[in-house]
Amino acid sequence: MRLYAVEIERAIARIREESAKTVCIQLPDGMKPYAEEIEEEIVVATGARVLIWLGSNFGACDVPLGLPKMGVDLLISWGHNPFHKKMDGW
Repeated sequence: MRLYAVEIERAIARIREESAKTVCIQLPDGMKPYAEEIEEEIVVATGARVLIWLGSNFGACDVPLGLPKMGVDLLISWGHNPFHKKMDGW
């Protein structure tokens, strides 16, 4: 049972929209225990290969480097809080 609302349906929709074959999921430490469950849902729903980033995740500015070299088509980075961009800037 997950304690976080991970918006898995939104992630699956984006994977399908992008026709992503290899997806990297990045989770904060508190959500990492649910990585396998999230991975399974994504694989079953999309057939995509899922890589789980086990390195740091300190927010939207902490993007793993080298993903294109690993064949990653899409990065999905989850966090604990909503991240909203305002039209007039950050």
